[in-house]
Amino acid sequence: MSYLKVCVLRSSSSGNCTAIWTAKSGILIDCAGIGLEGIEKDLRDIKLDPFQINGIVITHGHEDHICKNTFKIAGRYGIPIYIHHDTYQVIKKRYRVKNHQFKIMHHTGKPFIIDDLKIMPFKTFHSGGYVGKPFGFCIEYKHKGSCRKVGLLTDTSKVTDSMVRMLHDCKCLIIECNHDTKLAWAKSPNQSTWKEHLNNDAALEALIKIKNGSINSVALKHVFLAHISERHNKPRTLISRISNGIRRENIRGCDLMLTYREKRTQVKEIL
Repeated sequence: MSYLKVCVLRSSSSGNCTAIWTAKSGILIDCAGIGLEGIEKDLRDIKLDPFQINGIVITHGHEDHICKNTFKIAGRYGIPIYIHHDTYQVIKKRYRVKNHQFKIMHHTGKPFIIDDLKIMPFKTFHSGGYVGKPFGFCIEYKHKGSCRKVGLLTDTSKVTDSMVRMLHDCKCLIIECNHDTKLAWAKSPNQSTWKEHLNNDAALEALIKIKNGSINSVALKHVFLAHISERHNKPRTLISRISNGIRRENIRGCDLMLTYREKRTQVKEIL
């Protein structure tokens, strides 16, 4: 039995957690904004055994991506935390983590393996506070000659050509659509934090470039629109903006899905 499944458990400025799993293993990318009981319930609901999770992979050090609850679930189920050394040094002091308490695996920005999943980090552009060194990820699952690829790109102020190349041929992509620029300027002209996140137009441009650069005809079959600002975005307007934009480029077959602050998305199987 072979499958690759994805579910975004939480996505917002108050918490982020994405589950990616196969019949053999699973990972969480980030794990914050959801209590221990809440994440256990979500994992039960999607039929993912916490003991099947072989790693919590951290994008960066902000509290909506790694927090005290991250360490609680890691400690209860013996899950290793995969984190860049620079990010770990930042959050280690913040949460007073002792090395012997948890299994900490330092990645260097180069590809690494967690059971039957290959994790390929790439640099993102994000700053402020306890950020550490921020990354996006591509996750590859190979089985009997076929390759299925999932990308996660959030918490970045821009998308470069090298990032686009990394995301070519992703059948599933979790991409940040944080804010509508006009709305953000109107509501928060003196605030700069929203500029550290990807706006709707930049996300649309990235999707078009990724799709057009992909060889696989079913690239971007599943697209999760993530890290949506409650103050600076409107979900209905966002869906309309992205769907109309890709349609103008004659791009078809993209299943666009919203992600949520307080509930999980549907589970998508990546075929």
